[in-house]
Amino acid sequence: MKTMKTTLFLALVLAVAVSASPATAQADFSKFVAVGASVDMGVLDGCIVKYGQIDSWNAIFARQAKAPAFEQPLLDTPGTGCMYLISLAPQFGTRPAAIKPLNLTLPRPYDNMSISGYTTSDAVNKKSGSSPTDIAGLILRNLNATQIEQAASLKPTFVAIGVYGNDVLGAVLNGTAIDNVTVVPKALYSANYQKIVDTLKASQGGTGKGVAHTIPDVTSIAFATTVPPYITSGGKVVVGPDGKPLTFLGSKGGNLITPGAPMAPIPADSLLTLPAASFLATGYGIPCAVLDAGGAPANDPRRANCNKPLPDSATPQLGLPGVVLYPDELSLLKSRTAEFNAEIQRIATAAGYKVFDSAALFADLKTHGREYAGITVNTAFLSGGITSYDGFHLTSLGYAIWADEMVQFVNANYGTSIPRVDMSTYLFNGNSSPGGYPVGAAGTTPSVEETIEWAAEIFTPENTQQLLSMFPVSFRSSMAAPAPEELPVPAEPRSGRVKLID
Repeated sequence: MKTMKTTLFLALVLAVAVSASPATAQADFSKFVAVGASVDMGVLDGCIVKYGQIDSWNAIFARQAKAPAFEQPLLDTPGTGCMYLISLAPQFGTRPAAIKPLNLTLPRPYDNMSISGYTTSDAVNKKSGSSPTDIAGLILRNLNATQIEQAASLKPTFVAIGVYGNDVLGAVLNGTAIDNVTVVPKALYSANYQKIVDTLKASQGGTGKGVAHTIPDVTSIAFATTVPPYITSGGKVVVGPDGKPLTFLGSKGGNLITPGAPMAPIPADSLLTLPAASFLATGYGIPCAVLDAGGAPANDPRRANCNKPLPDSATPQLGLPGVVLYPDELSLLKSRTAEFNAEIQRIATAAGYKVFDSAALFADLKTHGREYAGITVNTAFLSGGITSYDGFHLTSLGYAIWADEMVQFVNANYGTSIPRVDMSTYLFNGNSSPGGYPVGAAGTTPSVEETIEWAAEIFTPENTQQLLSMFPVSFRSSMAAPAPEELPVPAEPRSGRVKLID
């Protein structure tokens, strides 16, 4: 009996000891620091503004983890000029931009050092913005240190290395994927990412503590998948005499100033970006014969530009993008993104960071979405609830989902017990701000034709230039800018319903 009691006592002591010791060391969030680009600073609807920034996925995660004094470079309303929905007519607008920093005098680097439009080269090389008032200038200020150097100077206990995807995303937004011109070579990305990781790891005592994120598939975002390459009428694809779907007209390598290859139907496995909608609304890409066959009147405004190809390459002189991603461009973007993600996995893991597969998350959100209290959300443009009006950044709800996934990932990998995000705040209020989202409307899922119409209303040449200004791309071109009167600027999109065939 004595032996049995002793055994039971020892077993009880051992059980208590085991239960008191966590299986995995707890993470320390006393100095949580984040680096990355626009999705990591909470950009939405094509703008940077406080009501979006305070619900960046990093900020939400910091609140859930009770990370103290998580400071961000906040811009007061209206920010950099947000796109917004006025009514379901539909009618869209863009707020006038007004750069009004709220905490510019913070006597140290920000905890969220993410900077919109940043590439890996920017992260490790730039010590100032192009001006004291641009976004990079406002965040970097006069501290004479790069994004990564400033983040490292805070001696972070936990780091979030965000999505450095602009090395490929810029090519999508400009509809121009050219290796070593608009798409960064693998070797350069790898070298830059190694510097990012090494600098942050050194600031943490030689072992990385935190999470690194992979790059989602930039060819699957709503910006690139919403407008179909097929000519449709009444929601149905128009087919030619051969029974094959008719596609819009393009000219590979050409833009609004310099023609490329001879005009020809766009391959069916190409993608059109959202700004293509404003060109389609004014006739670009539509064969005149299709308008004739559809009974379009002689005064149809599209007749002015029918039989003109959709621009494939960007037109830097006009500040306008190309809008066609051909199959070879898509192949390059997919393969290069996969190469970048492999490097992220290799470099971050070797340094001690856990790798969060953002690519898998957004693929799942696109395919399956998420359901909360009977409400289903996904990445569909305008109707899905996750993608903002610019077609590639998220809504506050989208960022909340990301943060919640991060909470679960960190809990599983670091033995923490961070509470999950309350989604009701974002489902029913729009964001965490009092009063919710400033503007918006709810409606039924739009048809293909309605989506194209709405996109045309949003992506006017002016809005497109605004968006692209956040994502500068360097082009190796010797083209001289023609006189202003010679520039063929597309006309303003019609306010009425866009129909490709009347």
